[in-house]
Amino acid sequence: MHVPPWLADDPTASADLAAFQGAIRALDTGIGRILRALDETGLAENTIVLFFSDHGMPYPRAKHSLYEPGCAAAALVRWPAGGWSGGCVIDTPLSGVDVLPTLLDAARVELPENVQGRSFRALLEGTNAAGATRAVVFTEQNFNAYSDVSRAVRAGRHKLMAHFTPGRAFYDSTQLWHPPARVPFIEDQPRTQHPSVELYDLGADPLETTNLASDPAAAGVLAELSALLLGWMEETCDPLLDGLPVPPLYQRTMTLLRSGGRT
Repeated sequence: MHVPPWLADDPTASADLAAFQGAIRALDTGIGRILRALDETGLAENTIVLFFSDHGMPYPRAKHSLYEPGCAAAALVRWPAGGWSGGCVIDTPLSGVDVLPTLLDAARVELPENVQGRSFRALLEGTNAAGATRAVVFTEQNFNAYSDVSRAVRAGRHKLMAHFTPGRAFYDSTQLWHPPARVPFIEDQPRTQHPSVELYDLGADPLETTNLASDPAAAGVLAELSALLLGWMEETCDPLLDGLPVPPLYQRTMTLLRSGGRT
């Protein structure tokens, strides 16, 4: 049993991870049925198969966060006729917005100007054409079980996270009083709050334990990544530029109060 390095290696974590691996096995069985159906119908060779998860592992400081374990989503792609096979591993950051451009590229459809992302078809085919490698990746989070509005940018070995609402250092996706897995380098998880910004050197600190945002030696990197993140927010018309988004519940509740409680 492998316990990820950002979690404490203890019996409760191992037991829960064993159950998680069992769930993955069940999912894998279901996917196998789909792939066998493609084989049996003769469609496997020229069918693009994509498998993606929407977030990282369902553990503290992973799911419901913009730390690396939360952004490391599973991604598997296969298209035998297009040369997307053979167990190739792509060691470069990709973003979810890159999926549509890649599919359009595979279908030889011109990419509309207003579509974000870039095709990674060249990477899948092993040609590594110029422009296929992504140097910068942006991520965002808004509402989960509670409002935890954050934005992040990863450029090379550095990563900047910006938090716009107060909250815990990270959210425990199990929502249990005593989670089966814990983060050993956070001593008081329920009462530890995240700072305004976090800056990490992923090359020297892959577990994101040392926040460099207040380190004078990292001031240049902080300024560079801050400009990148703000520029992306402006380019994508991020609603945060005009203030925090109001959740739909606010409007429903105000309507209810103004109507005297009548729905």
